[in-house]
Amino acid sequence: MRQFFLSFAVLVLVQFALVPVSLAHAAPQDEVPEPTKDEVTADYLASVKKAVGKQEEGPAKATAQKLVEIWKDAEIAESVKKGVPAMMVKIASSKTDMAAIAGIEGLRDLGGNSSAKAIFKVLDKTLKAKEPSVQVYSACLKSVGVIASEDGKVIKALTKLLKNKLYDVIGKSAQAMAGYKAASGKLRKELLEEVIKSSEGTYNAAQANDQNSKRKWNIIQNGIMKALKALSGQTFKNPREARSWYNDNKKNRNLWK
Repeated sequence: MRQFFLSFAVLVLVQFALVPVSLAHAAPQDEVPEPTKDEVTADYLASVKKAVGKQEEGPAKATAQKLVEIWKDAEIAESVKKGVPAMMVKIASSKTDMAAIAGIEGLRDLGGNSSAKAIFKVLDKTLKAKEPSVQVYSACLKSVGVIASEDGKVIKALTKLLKNKLYDVIGKSAQAMAGYKAASGKLRKELLEEVIKSSEGTYNAAQANDQNSKRKWNIIQNGIMKALKALSGQTFKNPREARSWYNDNKKNRNLWK
């Protein structure tokens, strides 16, 4: 009997040894490969596409942050993430202020001329409202200053805001111009002249004790002075002093390289 069992064991070992190594170690037939980063990203974007623009503050902020992360990830194919900017615009156009701000700041983080233009569309709509949201237009102008786009349409729209009926918008627009500290010399010179032109009359009238001008100057002063310093590289006491310096140096090519 013992001999029988030994013979059976030897037979089993021999048969196992004859099984091809590839079959012995083959993976289960139902094993599914891990999805690629592009596939995971595409699935996420599809899952939130219908929700963007309709979310409350928390979800909108989380979505905006995720979209920025996707946009900046070099390992994700451009073809997969090309729809991110349009989705961010929808968040920036949300009906609730804080959700809109999440999208505005998201556009700021995406950067570029197209983002700056998209922010101006939101800003234009906001300022046309019967009661413009201070939080939303403030976020728009702050983001414009961070992006500092030199696109002609953006510059034209920003400069136009120095004549806005809301004094706070004028001040914050000037402060956005302070973000152009590293812009080309030609553009800095152009913006500096616009800031001086828009503020010197108000300052002079305020000094002459005109009450409305005093009130306006008090509101716009901080943004105006920051812009004058950033665009010129100089420190001034007021727009009158900035005008004098500008007239003396506007033809100095070394200053406007």
